[in-house]
Amino acid sequence: MTTVITPTGVSLNYDTFGDPGNPPLLLIQGLGAHMLGWRADFCRQLADEGFHVLRFDNRDVGLSQKFPSGGYTLADMADDTAGLLTALDTPAAHIVGQSLGGMIAQQFALDHPARVLTLALVYTAPSTDFLAGRDVIDERTQYPRARDRDEAIAQYLDNEAGCASPGYPQDTAWLRELGGQMYDRDYDPDGILRQVAALYNSPDRTPRLHSITVPTTILHGDGDALIDLDGSKTLHELIADSELTVYPGMGHELPPQLWPQIITQIRDNTARGSS
Repeated sequence: MTTVITPTGVSLNYDTFGDPGNPPLLLIQGLGAHMLGWRADFCRQLADEGFHVLRFDNRDVGLSQKFPSGGYTLADMADDTAGLLTALDTPAAHIVGQSLGGMIAQQFALDHPARVLTLALVYTAPSTDFLAGRDVIDERTQYPRARDRDEAIAQYLDNEAGCASPGYPQDTAWLRELGGQMYDRDYDPDGILRQVAALYNSPDRTPRLHSITVPTTILHGDGDALIDLDGSKTLHELIADSELTVYPGMGHELPPQLWPQIITQIRDNTARGSS
C-alpha cells in the first residue's frame, strides 16, 4: 500500500492488483470503510479478468488524509478520486462504487465525465431519499468510542449485521478479521461522522444523471435493508445506457457465492465500453 498526494494536496492511501499495463479499474468504498473492505481475493479475481485494479481509502478513513473540520461534500470526495487518477498518471478508468462509494462514483461521472470509461454502481442510489436503513446509519454514528480493540471489533460486527444477506450466510469470521485490521490501521470514528455529514450535505443527483452516457451496470440485492432497491431502479431509469440486475437474497454486501456473477457483469460492462 502506498500514499500519494493529489494535485489539490490531499493525501490518499491506495493499493493495486494485477498488471499495470491492463485497463485500470478503480474501486470506491462506502461509508467509513477502509479499502480492505474490497476483499483481496475479490480484487485478485478482477485482476485475473485482465484489469489493473486499484482500491483506496477515501478521505477521513484508513490511512488517507483526515479533515477534522469536515465541511466537505461528495463532490469533494469525487474530486479526490480524480486527483488519485491524476497522481497515478491515469487519464481514465472503469469505475466501480458500492453504497456511499456508488454515490461518489455518480458524482465523479457527472463532474469528470472524460475520466470514466464505464460505470458499475452497487447497492446505491441517486439521493438520500432511498436510505431505508437510516437507523443503521444513525446507530453507527452513536456508538461510544471503543475502549479497546475487542470492543471496536464487536461494534463493527454489530453494525455489519444490519448489512447481512437474508439468502446467504454472513462471513462473520472475515468481518471479525477485517474489524481488527481496520482498528490496527486507524481507529477514527469521528471520520465516519464527517462522511455522514458529507452524505447529507450533498445535493440530489437526480436532475443531472441523464447526462451520464457511459455504459453502466447497476447491481442490487432484494434483501438490502440499508438502501432501498428503488434507488437502483431509479438510477436505471435515469441513466440511458444502463442495465439493472437484482440479486435475490443479497443484502448490503457482496456474498462470495455471487462473486462470479458480479465479476462477470463488471467485465461484460467494461466490454460494452470498448466496443
